[in-house]
Amino acid sequence: MIVLRRRNAFLLTMCLWTLPASSGCGDGKPSIDTSLNEATVTGVVSVKGVPATGGTILFNPSNSGRIVATRTAEIGPDGRYTIKTYTGDNQVTFGGEIAQKHMGLGLMKEYASVKAGENTIDYDLMGAGSSQKAATFDLTKKGQRRRG
Repeated sequence: MIVLRRRNAFLLTMCLWTLPASSGCGDGKPSIDTSLNEATVTGVVSVKGVPATGGTILFNPSNSGRIVATRTAEIGPDGRYTIKTYTGDNQVTFGGEIAQKHMGLGLMKEYASVKAGENTIDYDLMGAGSSQKAATFDLTKKGQRRRG
């Protein structure tokens, strides 16, 4: 009788331990938009608060469930752009004239969450609203060693 109780207790314990591991949360991948629904994005690209005067803006809507070509649009003389891309998260990069004029912008990556319909997304690169800050160094002072 004692052997059966221990055996049942052991089986019950094993079932309780394996139940959470077997239920899971789907296939383990984050939720992503794999549809091919297009949307329009318009906006203004500025550099340090001044509208950019040329170059290209590139939206890459690819993800683990959707491999598609990058979309490209010209940045106008007033900094405005209009592009059609797929809904969901898009990686945004900049090229052409804007990247040549401003060192480092060709390597900068921004992100856009594009919704169905019309979207307005402005970018102020290297400005107050930018995630990347320019490093500044005072080269007029001679280096001093710290002792410690």
